[in-house]
Amino acid sequence: MKNQKKPSPPEQMLVRNNWTDSSERMTIITPLTMFYKIRDEKNDKLLHAAFYPGSMSSAYMPNNAVSHQHDHFELMYVLEGELTNKIERISYTYKKGDACLLNRNTRHMDIPGPRCSVVFINFHAEYILDLMDRDVLFDLSPRLTSPDGIIHDFLLSNLQGEERFARNYLEFSSTLHTLSSPSENPAEVLIDRMQQSLIDNRPGYSYLLRGLLLRLIYTLEDKNKFHCNFMQLDSSNEDFLFARISNYMEETHGRISRSQLSRALHYNAEYLNQIVKRRTGQSLLKLAGSYRLDWAKQLLTSTDKSVTAIVEELGFSGTSHFYEFFRKETGMSPLEYRDRNQ
Repeated sequence: MKNQKKPSPPEQMLVRNNWTDSSERMTIITPLTMFYKIRDEKNDKLLHAAFYPGSMSSAYMPNNAVSHQHDHFELMYVLEGELTNKIERISYTYKKGDACLLNRNTRHMDIPGPRCSVVFINFHAEYILDLMDRDVLFDLSPRLTSPDGIIHDFLLSNLQGEERFARNYLEFSSTLHTLSSPSENPAEVLIDRMQQSLIDNRPGYSYLLRGLLLRLIYTLEDKNKFHCNFMQLDSSNEDFLFARISNYMEETHGRISRSQLSRALHYNAEYLNQIVKRRTGQSLLKLAGSYRLDWAKQLLTSTDKSVTAIVEELGFSGTSHFYEFFRKETGMSPLEYRDRNQ
């Protein structure tokens, strides 16, 4: 790499201040930084890599997780393996394709698992404010920038008034569609381009970097690519898992088995079933059935699809099975329901 600044050790990109005896407060020295942590399974050390304009640096460091907080926003994205993120006093598991956007001043500790690779994109409040202020589409309407604007709303609300002290964060998980896609994960493609833009340091790189960050925000807000949940810091691990179970139920309209959920969430199926029972009084199978029923009702009342087509879409074994299921739940046949509600 040509014309690069002399690299600084990764830890010098952070200013560390004691917060308590067991926690640190960190401040980034540039408006936007990218840090990678890669766990070396052979010696149980972490490879820390920092990317900044025109250069990068890396060093192996002990795998000692430290509780910390910072005065900037942090977007964490798991590239490989699993990571435990202990937010305040509760631990959450993030796997490949998962992400978390932390509010400022949130105490947390990230613990990479074996073969884990994770990237942290840190940015100042002023940087994101200027970014949104200069984005023409966002200025005209946040809804033009993204389908839901949840990240924009989260960032802006946490930059104003008392909300800047709010105890909340956003968590993201790849949809089943994204996980099963043969092409590269769109978020990872953008993250890689951001890294290259930083290190190349070519004329106009700062504008390109801003555009890529906006595209990354848009991608994470796209319901077809990622599920997003708004979490309060007093949310339990059960809240976290139940939100993700609900995401997958909604995405598949209930067409997801216990084993598929277990694989997607990396938790025992019976444990997930117990969580659902505690929250809804229903089993996973019953909850899935309620999602299928809701979607069947919507298809019957808002489309002209035949019952046969609906049966096929919802994955029932046959028309008679669907009729039996529907009548048991509603007290009428699918066609009677359509006639009364269309």
